[in-house]
Amino acid sequence: MADIFDHALEGSTPLQALEVEFSEPNAGWISVRVKPLHELFAISCSYIWDPFRAMIAWLEEIADGKDSSTWRVNEEGRFGHLQFYGGGSSAVLEGDYLLHVQTDDRGLARVRGARVKRRQLVESFYSSFRAMTESPTYTPREWEHHPDYSKVEDIEDEEEYDRAKRSFPHTGRNLRTLTSDHIEAYLASSAEPSPE
Repeated sequence: MADIFDHALEGSTPLQALEVEFSEPNAGWISVRVKPLHELFAISCSYIWDPFRAMIAWLEEIADGKDSSTWRVNEEGRFGHLQFYGGGSSAVLEGDYLLHVQTDDRGLARVRGARVKRRQLVESFYSSFRAMTESPTYTPREWEHHPDYSKVEDIEDEEEYDRAKRSFPHTGRNLRTLTSDHIEAYLASSAEPSPE
C-alpha cells in the first residue's frame, strides 16, 4: 500500500477555491465531492453513521476561528477525516489548509490537501449542503427516517407496519431541518474571527 499525496502543501502552492458537491441521497448514501481534492473520488456518507450534525459542528468551529478542526466520517469499512488547519496570514504565506485523510483497516490509505481560505471553505460546504437539502428533487425517503417514526413501532397490523417501513426504509435524520444560525451569521458578517 502506498501513501498518495495529490497536492503538495508547500508555501508555493496557490490558494484554491473549493467546489463542494453533495449528491442527493440514494439508498441511504450521500457522496461528498470536494474539488480540487477529489476529481473522481468522493467521501461516502451512510445514514447508519449519519455524519451531518458533526459536519455542522466542524464548520461552526472553523467559523469561530479555531486553529484546527476535524470532521470524521465513518464510510462503513474506512474512515474519512477532513482536517482544517488555520495557516494565518503573513507576507510569506496566506491561507489555511484542508486535508482529506482516508484510513482503512490496514492504516493510512490516501492523503490529499489544498491551501484554502477559511470563509470560502465554510461557505462552500454549508451552501452546497443546504442547496442539496432544499432541491425540489431531494427525496427524504432515500435517507431520512419515517416522519412518524415513533408511531411506526406501535403499528400492530403486520402488513401496515411493513408498508410503513418500506415507505421510509432508512433511519437518517431530517437533513432539511439541519441548519446553523451561527454559520449563517458568520457568512453574513464581513469580519474574520481571530484564530485561537
